[in-house]
Amino acid sequence: MKRLIWTLLFAVSALPAPQGPFTAPVQKPEFDDIQASSLYVPVRDSVRIAIDVLLPKGLRPDQKVPALFKISRFGRAAVDGSISDEDRFWVQHGFARVLMDERGTGASFGVSRYGPESIPDLYDIVDWVVKQQWSNGRVGAIGVSFEGTASELLAATGHPAVRAVAPWFSDYNYYTDLVRPGGIFNEWVLKNVEDFTLQMDSGESAKLVEGDTEGKLMKQAIAEHRGNLDIHAATKDAPFIDDPLAATGETLLGISIPGAAGALHKSHIPMLILVSWYDAGTVQGTIERFREFSNSQTIFVGAWSHGAGFNADPFLPAGPAQPDEQQQLLKALEFFNRYLKDVPKEAGVDRQFTYYTIGKNEWTSTDVWPPTALRKVAYQLNANGELNPEDSKGNRKVRLQTTSTGENNRWHTQLGGAPVDYKAALKQMVALTSFTTDALPAPLEITGQPLLRLRLTCAQEDPSIIAYLVAIDLKGNAYYLTEGHLRLLHRKLDNAQQTLHTYTRRDAQPMPKDQETEADLLLLPTSVFLRKGTRLQLLLASGDEAAFASSGDYEATIFSSSQLELPVK
Repeated sequence: MKRLIWTLLFAVSALPAPQGPFTAPVQKPEFDDIQASSLYVPVRDSVRIAIDVLLPKGLRPDQKVPALFKISRFGRAAVDGSISDEDRFWVQHGFARVLMDERGTGASFGVSRYGPESIPDLYDIVDWVVKQQWSNGRVGAIGVSFEGTASELLAATGHPAVRAVAPWFSDYNYYTDLVRPGGIFNEWVLKNVEDFTLQMDSGESAKLVEGDTEGKLMKQAIAEHRGNLDIHAATKDAPFIDDPLAATGETLLGISIPGAAGALHKSHIPMLILVSWYDAGTVQGTIERFREFSNSQTIFVGAWSHGAGFNADPFLPAGPAQPDEQQQLLKALEFFNRYLKDVPKEAGVDRQFTYYTIGKNEWTSTDVWPPTALRKVAYQLNANGELNPEDSKGNRKVRLQTTSTGENNRWHTQLGGAPVDYKAALKQMVALTSFTTDALPAPLEITGQPLLRLRLTCAQEDPSIIAYLVAIDLKGNAYYLTEGHLRLLHRKLDNAQQTLHTYTRRDAQPMPKDQETEADLLLLPTSVFLRKGTRLQLLLASGDEAAFASSGDYEATIFSSSQLELPVK
């Protein structure tokens, strides 16, 4: 999902959150003006790919610059030919900016491809770039969301010119992190993505290529886009992670980054990664990438909206993100200068996971995840609606209802980077089944993935559960922390999986009627500091009509052997 606006010159916000590790210095531009051109580059199967090349104007024949790619699904550049502030920044700081419409999109010919199938096109465009007179033989890519995923796939090409990439706010595993978290279909995101994609593929994102003055070539390209996959229908009809998407033969996992794992293991390409605790499930994928690959990874996990345009820490006032977008871009410049230009950098850790703790306004760096020195605190869900650290007996009969997290939730921000704010929704969610702690006797920091171990019975044939973790301060104000999901037929445990479940058709287990059943679900990762006197509250719903397909309201019995386990410092 595309971040629609990237404004570089935000005024510095008055938010109390510190700049933290974003300390890259302002660098004087090397060039003033830009020379822009566009053309079609044929790839190995003769399909023509539309690209723009933005170069520093007045570049001498003996001057060589690296290329920084933007690989787009929704339009490589403004249709009117204007140059964005971001592209101008990179060119003025000594990079060639290569803007590419992926196959089957924008002004490019062909039918769109997803995941590893797009790698040959990327390889061929890189090969063309490094043969140009201005190229220093080094290539990188940066992008937000879908363009971030494409940047990571560039690292899987195996081309020796590719030296560094920056996938920001990108989805690592489409199934678990976005399309079907916990196996529950994300109806809102997929429907809106398909509507937006149809709009873009019909020509709204297509910028003419030089020489195609009457648009004849572009019209031919757009006509070919009619064969593109209906991503909403295809994903809705593939409820299991190993189900093929329509006639493609590919699965959601196969078109995700893990589908290119073999090539990425070989590449060892350094990555600069930005992600948020509050952006769909992208942080879950970031953690999985960090564990899976041994390449250099510099990771920053903040409390932002998708694309880091807005602050999302619920304990701070709403407003622009901190560090601001200019400081984020300077961090990227420092990174690409090091790997694409050989600009010296102070010695440091090549694998570093730096995360922001919500409610504490502090950044912490670690070279392992989960961080060391964590311990587990367990609360039982007792019959009185309490989260209690003491053992208790009994059970609680409840009605699990469909809720709504409103228009500013962590899933909606994926389309355009809107602010994340649950305050209004939480006022309506008080009617949900809840379990609440006593006031905390001392401050508590939760860092990692809370685990809900449910023991329940229900008569619903195919139930789902969404669990919300909320903090309540001394004044009774509620603050959203995180959430977790599970379609209960996916409850079979597999501890080798990050989310504890395989989501395969083979492992599906229909829910037995009125029999006590174990169902463990992980909540999405977080790091939050809670002050003394705060109460924790667990809310249970059968669905979220603002985002997910619902299994409907249903009656259940929750046994006091159910536990909420928290990773704490």
